[in-house]
Amino acid sequence: MDFGAAAEQTPGYADPSWLVKDYGTMKSLRLQACVLCLMPLACARSPTALPPAKGSGEGRLEWVDPKAIQAGPVRRDSLTDKQMARIRALQATFLEVDGQTVEQWVDNFKRDANPDKELQIWEHMSKAFRAYCDGKKLSPEAKKDVFSVVLLRSMSPEQEVLEHVKLKTLSRDEAIAVMKGY
Repeated sequence: MDFGAAAEQTPGYADPSWLVKDYGTMKSLRLQACVLCLMPLACARSPTALPPAKGSGEGRLEWVDPKAIQAGPVRRDSLTDKQMARIRALQATFLEVDGQTVEQWVDNFKRDANPDKELQIWEHMSKAFRAYCDGKKLSPEAKKDVFSVVLLRSMSPEQEVLEHVKLKTLSRDEAIAVMKGY
């Protein structure tokens, strides 16, 4: 499945590399989801959106297999020093749960149509992640659950998150508490 052409026609959205497609009425959702929620330790990050497909039923979210999605093109050769500093901070925050190198993060942001907008989303996620994790002695698995919840929450309403997230250690109430920080 190659969503590159559709993503090119969708201003404000970046390369197609994820799990959710946006159909029309849910434009306020940030379309990022983490394969950690659906399969163990296979997380990359990159938001995507598609314009409504004919006959698709506007407003419907569709969860797709991340293995079926291809990364979009690199859209810029470099990022600003400020963007690089922000990416390094995000990578440090999420290293334990995401495992990607700074270089991988940079490559992903080079593919974004609007890196600053996506950086803001990831910074909001980072704030929520730290708000829940800081001061707690959480296992790596619990932190991965927190990351999954925050990442899904960045693109879906709370109820959708609760329906789709695959928690390994956190309870439903703890997931709700994580989302309160978002």
